[in-house]
Amino acid sequence: MDDKLFDIFSKETDVPECVLRRVDETLEMIENSADADKSYEAIDRTGRKIKKAEKTTITLNTVGKRRSSQKKNWKRSLILSFAAVMVFGVAVFAAEKYMGISSFWDEMGNKMPEEAEVLIEKEPVQQEDGESILSYTVKEALCDKNSIQIVVEAAAKEKGKYFVIGQDMMDEDSVRNIGIESDKTVAEYAAEKGLTIVRAGVSFDFGSELGIRSAMGNYRHQEDDVLDFYSSAVKENQSKDLTVSCIGTATLPDAKSVDDVMRTNITFKLEDKSQGRSVTYVPEATADTENGNEQDGIITADGKVKILSVDIDESETTEYVSIHYIMLEKSESISLDVTDKDGNLWQISDLGGFAPITEVGEEGIWQFAYQKTDLPDKIGVRVYDYENDVKYEPVMMVMQK
Repeated sequence: MDDKLFDIFSKETDVPECVLRRVDETLEMIENSADADKSYEAIDRTGRKIKKAEKTTITLNTVGKRRSSQKKNWKRSLILSFAAVMVFGVAVFAAEKYMGISSFWDEMGNKMPEEAEVLIEKEPVQQEDGESILSYTVKEALCDKNSIQIVVEAAAKEKGKYFVIGQDMMDEDSVRNIGIESDKTVAEYAAEKGLTIVRAGVSFDFGSELGIRSAMGNYRHQEDDVLDFYSSAVKENQSKDLTVSCIGTATLPDAKSVDDVMRTNITFKLEDKSQGRSVTYVPEATADTENGNEQDGIITADGKVKILSVDIDESETTEYVSIHYIMLEKSESISLDVTDKDGNLWQISDLGGFAPITEVGEEGIWQFAYQKTDLPDKIGVRVYDYENDVKYEPVMMVMQK
């Protein structure tokens, strides 16, 4: 892009002093923030006892690695960018002003597969119902057979009046938690700018036809009165054409009860365009792969658990794993995980999963989403007793052909 802009801005083009001054300010900001931390919070609703979500800090190494050796290139690009805005208008860059699904993946330390990015739908036609000081716009949406991901932008209808933050943020929290490069707290930041704090939230409607089983969320500051929300969920409804229902909330500081929370219902249509396959793994020790038969599972974990089989739905974004098992003894501290053939754990995706507690002797299904991988011929299922910190040897499973 730099070279194309240099074709437009010839050597004789004078760069205004205001542009040069803004470039120097921006360079200083980049250098000062090179070692700054950005954090996010994820909310997991699995229907099981879960540990309190912890903030995860991601260091901006990608900025920190670029020092004085690239300062000239930065300045060249910044001059071109600012000059382009002055000549062509802000609209040149407005299309990418929000934070998209793949950017949220990057911030959480994951890389979205290229084949998944093509499934992202931009600004689907939506319906909005409710009275609020905020408007909600679905910027991006993506779905496959088992999950849905969205980015919704919450923006104040009246500009220059509000400071929009996440609904779970406290006045004493640092504004760095939402991406603002400042050491001030929420209360200090709002007071300095003379803004009224608005706590906002965006979530899937758990009572909708999607059949949401678990969900997580994140958000990031764009402007003082604009906040981008990322939500992802595992769903039961596997139809190709979906009606997605979300709920946006806004709460002012003087709210006395839930009746004072402003609610907005957002609905839109979404099509599952994903392609994938479903495979089944059975215990290696009991499988007759030549004839396609298998015996009734393998007992592990000192006789507490019988592993029956593993079903995996493959998609462009994630591997959705369903481990079929039977609890042979009562235990509430057992978890199941998938490993490779060498016993290395697969990486769980940020979509999480769902694992209802089952009665002794009944078949249960442990469902979790894992990061995209090439499905091998052999995997393992590891049982972990987290109360006693006992990791059992994985039960090896082979793919049915």
